[in-house]
Amino acid sequence: MSKRHRFAHNFILILLLLLCATAGYAAPPETDAVQKVDAAAEKSSEKKQKSKKKRKQRKKVVRGNAPCLAWLPQNTEARAVILCVHGLGLHNGTWEPFGKTMSQRGYAVYAIDVRGFGSWMEARGRERVDFASCLEDVRRTLKVIKRAHKALPVFILGESMGGAIALRTTAMYPDLVDGLISSVPAGDRFNQTKTSIKVAFHLINDPDKPFNVGEGVIKQATKDPELREAWLNDPLAKLELTPRELLQFDRFMKGNRRSARKIKDKPVLMVQGSNDKLVRPRGTMELFDRLATPEKKFVLITDAEHLIFEESQFSKADIDLVDKWISSQIGADRADNANNKD
Repeated sequence: MSKRHRFAHNFILILLLLLCATAGYAAPPETDAVQKVDAAAEKSSEKKQKSKKKRKQRKKVVRGNAPCLAWLPQNTEARAVILCVHGLGLHNGTWEPFGKTMSQRGYAVYAIDVRGFGSWMEARGRERVDFASCLEDVRRTLKVIKRAHKALPVFILGESMGGAIALRTTAMYPDLVDGLISSVPAGDRFNQTKTSIKVAFHLINDPDKPFNVGEGVIKQATKDPELREAWLNDPLAKLELTPRELLQFDRFMKGNRRSARKIKDKPVLMVQGSNDKLVRPRGTMELFDRLATPEKKFVLITDAEHLIFEESQFSKADIDLVDKWISSQIGADRADNANNKD
């Protein structure tokens, strides 16, 4: 077979594998994870500098090697703990409005950076996406949180990729969490075939060369021009990923179909925005149906886009939903403990 024919043959094989994965067939087994005018350019630079300064002013708490932010209740004891995990391309700072709001309701809220995102991008040798290491980061963080808040129930909340990580964590380490809140954790996405073809071309060229996927994700995730601009100009947002990272991401998301069946007794709240143009609601519903636990609740949030809890996208009703659900679980736990004592 000539070199040209081998190239064409390999390309077709890669493309078929990607298209099969898109169509819902079994994914491969997981391994360990124009020039602008000067004024406009200057304005963009100023925005980035201000954003960087704002990020630096935040108090960072390192928990088990994972960069972590914390928002704690003031002048009152915490009722429960929430560990937040961000979505693809984002970072722990996107949870700040949610963290502040929930801390005012008596919750101790933490948020970590997923490996390869946020402050990890500046860590030499750890700047690539790595889901196996991420799960270990989450496990260590949960252990530290449980030691710091011994008497409190701990809930894990994730959105999109973070929702999938939170789900996988609950399946793998049920003793470390008391409940799961998972927002749009499914891997069933709109325009997936188009994305797969794009990844295939870049994979053949150089599997480790990053290319821009963030702009496309942002366009699908929201129609809000202000949110789009903030996301694009956020210095901690990761807009470029390598083909290898994207394939790892795809395998991880699809692997949660198996993980959902392993959650047998933990309470789960799963949510999906009705106007989500990135993740198909059908995929989230299918994942919800696979959960083995009888204590599960699905909520379709009217008019919500892809992001529900991050980047100030939540409404008071969304906060009330989370607050009431966690409160009901805390009440149930107390009742069970009282019955056990009797």
